[in-house]
Amino acid sequence: MRAVAVLYILGWLLAAAALAMLIPAAVALALDPIVVAQAFLVPALSTGFLGGCLIIAFMGRETLFGRRQSLLLLCGIWVVIPLAGALPLYTAGFPKSFIGAMFEAVSGFTTTGASIFVDLAEVPSSIIVWRGLLQWTGGLATLLALAAIVAPLTGAELMERQLRVIGRSAHGSALHVAESLRSILPLYSALTMGCFLGLIFSGLPPFDAFCLSLSAVSTGGFMPREGTIELYGAPAAELVLAVFMTLGCVSIVWLRAILQARWSIVRETREPIWIFGIVAVAGVGLAVALIRVSPESGLGDSLHSFTLALATMASLISTTGLAISDRTLEMIPYVALLGICIVGGGRFSTAGGLKLYRLGVMLRQLGRELRLLVYPHGVRPSRYGDEKQDIELLKMVWTVLVGFVLSIGVLAILLSAAGLPFEASLLAAATALSNIGPAYDFARLSDLADAPSFADMSGWAQAVLCGGMILGRVEILALFTLINLTYWRQ
Repeated sequence: MRAVAVLYILGWLLAAAALAMLIPAAVALALDPIVVAQAFLVPALSTGFLGGCLIIAFMGRETLFGRRQSLLLLCGIWVVIPLAGALPLYTAGFPKSFIGAMFEAVSGFTTTGASIFVDLAEVPSSIIVWRGLLQWTGGLATLLALAAIVAPLTGAELMERQLRVIGRSAHGSALHVAESLRSILPLYSALTMGCFLGLIFSGLPPFDAFCLSLSAVSTGGFMPREGTIELYGAPAAELVLAVFMTLGCVSIVWLRAILQARWSIVRETREPIWIFGIVAVAGVGLAVALIRVSPESGLGDSLHSFTLALATMASLISTTGLAISDRTLEMIPYVALLGICIVGGGRFSTAGGLKLYRLGVMLRQLGRELRLLVYPHGVRPSRYGDEKQDIELLKMVWTVLVGFVLSIGVLAILLSAAGLPFEASLLAAATALSNIGPAYDFARLSDLADAPSFADMSGWAQAVLCGGMILGRVEILALFTLINLTYWRQ
């Protein structure tokens, strides 16, 4: 196996990262001290130089991908790009330690949203923009990786005619990655622009609307300022965020099929309908509970309670983690928050977690086994919606579940060894692996008063969480494949 193609593509990605650094550099020239602009320009030059060297060194070599090269590229992306993204943060001194800068960059690129910044009012505007760009590009990288590389390994395969919605070439090939990019990038950008315009018309400042649109569509979770969304006093913005966070956690293939009017594919993909239903039902339930707490509220306050509750549930179920309102977050107990983090959003989306699809497959199989206890000789087809469940799919789903639970346990043990209380370690591990970091802060402020913030954790704990966040994006089965020596010997 040759790694030439991997190094060549990483070179182009580093060059793209260097160009992206020019955007916050321009913001810094307009809004921040000149030293902050220099903190972006110097890393941009060094990252661009390294990327250019890789491009020139391996230009003209063989660039055809195979499955092994694709998996190596997948891991390389989630390690190399955050390293490059951490350089401007560390150079600017926000935060002051390199492990802290790496934590912030990994959290952004994996769309986790955990932050070690204590007061965003002291953070330069260019750093806020760079964090938003990191999570937006990380969301795009997640979609491309799922669509072109990871799908055959996760038990989340669609039928062949469904796969043609995002590309006709073989999985893991460079051509399929390019086809997927051409299919996904316009839709991903259009959703971001739609969210931005919706927030602008809702009355939010343009800077905040821009950063929040990057967070909502990528299900990232970074806030542009301290506080919650409720403090903007714009219920329409809460509703806009609820819509686009929910769209961010449904299958990009399903959204693409709607644009192409492939209604047969839309009908047979049931998971998005479940996601919309869960967000709506949970949002209404939370709104009713919020109204009952303040029974003297009028119609306007009741409608605002509904938008707050809907946005809160969309933020949690999509694993975005935007802080919508302190009132709604205080009403969600620790155990329920932990369960939401573990389940996560939809497949082929930027959402993290175990994914609702796998949970649905397991529940469907559980019901089938219970029916066999009553009718031992009954013959029933095993299907999830319109998709057939065979034994290989069930093996992959249960393997992912076991690996996911074990990974949470290992991360929790390592965090406990770093000095975190047990409940805090368990939640921090689950939120890192499910890529919904702000949920840790939500529970810490309401139920885990003795838990340290991300900023107060030791460098060792922050490094462990970085590993957990990357693992959550690489996918468990992809990791198992990478460490399987038999696979590499074949």
